[in-house]
Amino acid sequence: MSEEALSPLIGVFLLLAPKLLLYEQRTPPQCVAATLTVSVKAGDDFRRQIDDLTFKVQATKDKGFCWGWMFSLEDAAGHDFIYPVNPPLRFNPSQLLGCGYGQTSRESLRISRDLRFLVNESDYQRFDPLLKNALWPADAPNPDRAADEYLTALDKLSTGLLRLKILHFDVAPDDAVRSVGLKVEFIVPSDFHLDPMLKPYSSSCPAKSPP
Repeated sequence: MSEEALSPLIGVFLLLAPKLLLYEQRTPPQCVAATLTVSVKAGDDFRRQIDDLTFKVQATKDKGFCWGWMFSLEDAAGHDFIYPVNPPLRFNPSQLLGCGYGQTSRESLRISRDLRFLVNESDYQRFDPLLKNALWPADAPNPDRAADEYLTALDKLSTGLLRLKILHFDVAPDDAVRSVGLKVEFIVPSDFHLDPMLKPYSSSCPAKSPP
């Protein structure tokens, strides 16, 4: 093609290039997601490995709560990857399915949850000391800065998002939970390798993970 013929095409490209770049910048980053459906009856536990982490729903009757469950996302050592990145760090009912922390079971089970979670062991190891310093500032190297250091690091973390929706529940008159059904979606960065048996699918990354 001659230079004369190319000139109009070059002009059109130069005219559109800024718009194409702007479109590319506005395209939301892609994540990967997987969904679990869970049904448990009073006293029963549930666990499902999603990769190196295992999603657990554990009965609470023997843990100082009424009949219900606590859910977590744990590594092989039993470290929960949800709790550290979802303040408040004390008296937080977000991982409890049942009565406790001033809520009845019915109140608890009417609430859907969007919770962040750590996505790798190295982030957990780096973040854990900041968590402990925030919980027990008197033992921290810089007691006056412990909370701020925790919150600053939390804001910079790349995390996954767990979306838990209560599908149905059955609560006895004494507020004990007889059964519950859950839908749990895990949304993770694209380099997090979900178990293929979960049939992962593409998902837009959350614009801003809670809290």
